[in-house]
Amino acid sequence: MNFAHEFTFHETKKGSVSIAWMGQAGFLLKNSSQQVLALDVYLSDLAEKQDGNKRLMPALCRPEEIKTDVVLATHHHADHLDLDSLPVWLSGGARLYCCRESERICREAGLAKDQITAMTAGDRVTDSGYSIEAVFADHGDTAPEALGFLIETEGVKIYFTGDTGYQQTRMQYAARQQVDVLLLPINGEYGNMNERDAAMLASQVRAELTVPCHFWMFARHQGSPWDFTIAMKEAAPGCSYYVMAQGEIIDVRPKDNR
Repeated sequence: MNFAHEFTFHETKKGSVSIAWMGQAGFLLKNSSQQVLALDVYLSDLAEKQDGNKRLMPALCRPEEIKTDVVLATHHHADHLDLDSLPVWLSGGARLYCCRESERICREAGLAKDQITAMTAGDRVTDSGYSIEAVFADHGDTAPEALGFLIETEGVKIYFTGDTGYQQTRMQYAARQQVDVLLLPINGEYGNMNERDAAMLASQVRAELTVPCHFWMFARHQGSPWDFTIAMKEAAPGCSYYVMAQGEIIDVRPKDNR
């Protein structure tokens, strides 16, 4: 069974959310209304065409194989704002929420501007059963408008940090939001958190489940899931974590309903 078929026919039960890791920093979410939200999903070879970064992990599917209702892009880098996949999803009716720089790039690329909403930290929207809040992220000078997102559906709150370094004080707001699932990078490149930084944020957030991402896609990227597990045991004892396989689907329920 291929991934697209498995995810499409994976039925998410009431009171839970399904999470699939798509490789790199990309995730798909599905709620019990079977509405799909895509987070920084990268399915093309755009990064190689733009910057010479060849993907080492093959794409799990083609964009047209997944019906997507909402797309979030944390910043404009090619492996997060996939301009080769977005036209397919938007032509299928999806709506994109992104930072202002990404909105400008999409508009210049000719994508439907009425389906694209620019956000800054503190902005909130609700779409397809998902409550979405843009929060602080620090991805350095190459993406100064980068965002993280707090997403809630089915009573499950997910903190997707996006590409960011660890800044304890400026991440404090998101860390205090009773997060169920924390999704965060460990590649330690371009100012992103490394394995120990990620564990330190996990200790601060104390989510019910922490899932690392942003590793194994490009040769120049760092990021060791094994080193992450060691860092979690040292810096975040008692915090639950899980290393997902590319294409794996897990179902998560709110803490009170487990």
